This record gives sequence, structure tokens and C-alpha cells, in this order.
Amino acid sequence: MNSKKLLNERGMSLVEVVAAIVLLAIILVSVINLLPQIGLKSKQNEDKQVAVNLVTKELDWWQSTLEGELTNLLANPDGTFSFIEPSDTLINDGNTITIQTATTKSMTSKYTTEVKIMKIPDLDTSPKKANQIGVFIYKNNSILVTENYGYVFYEG
Repeated sequence: MNSKKLLNERGMSLVEVVAAIVLLAIILVSVINLLPQIGLKSKQNEDKQVAVNLVTKELDWWQSTLEGELTNLLANPDGTFSFIEPSDTLINDGNTITIQTATTKSMTSKYTTEVKIMKIPDLDTSPKKANQIGVFIYKNNSILVTENYGYVFYEG
């Protein structure tokens, strides 16, 4: 054996150690910068899931409430109705009736609701009719979080 090879026990130089530390620091800083973004996305997804569950309940509430009242609402959209609170806004335009609420009706929440009811039925057979209804859930009164659509069936 070559005795020169056995005696050559060089370790890592200081430059190599510093380069490795710098490289690890860059990787660590990159990962740390991602953590707040991951937390924000998680919160947004949580809000979205709560709103998706809420919009389904809200659509059910409006369908069951309007089932017996839709004929009266379509005939007299500017009238007074038990499901319209003083803080709610009812807008009657050409093809739709829009109800904007300060909170959700099916349960207490931090969201506001907008309900759009089509005046012209999609299903116009005797004795049942069906008008499309859209329920929109907003955060901070202006940011649309989710929406859902369905029909209100009624005798007409």
C-alpha cells in the first residue's frame, strides 16, 4: 500500500462548511416564508367549506319558506311578507326578484345572503310550477364566497 494515501486524511475546509450553512439557510428561509401562505390558504378553505354547507341549508330554508308564499310574492312583489325583515332589501326588476339579507336565515352566521328568484317558471305545467332560485353567500357584504341553485315548486 501507498503510505502517502493513508496519511492524507483531509477533512472539509472552512469554505465548504460555510457554503453548506449558507445553502441550508436559504432553503430554511424559503420554507419559513411558505408557512404563513399555507395558514392563509387553510383559513380560506375553512371559510369556503363553512359557506358551502351554509348555502345548502340556506337554499333549503328559502325553498321551504317560498313554497307556500311564492304565488303571493310573484303577484305582489312589493308587498309585506313574514320572511322579509325590516333590515332586508327586496328588489323587483324585470325578470327577477332579489332579496338581500343582513344575515343568513337558516342559522346565525357572519355571512350575508342574496336570493334571486326568477319570475318566469322553468316548469309551467298544471298543477305544479317551478321557478329557479339562486342563493349567494357573501363575506363582508361584498366578497362572494359560494352560491347554489335550485327550484321552488308550488301550485299555480
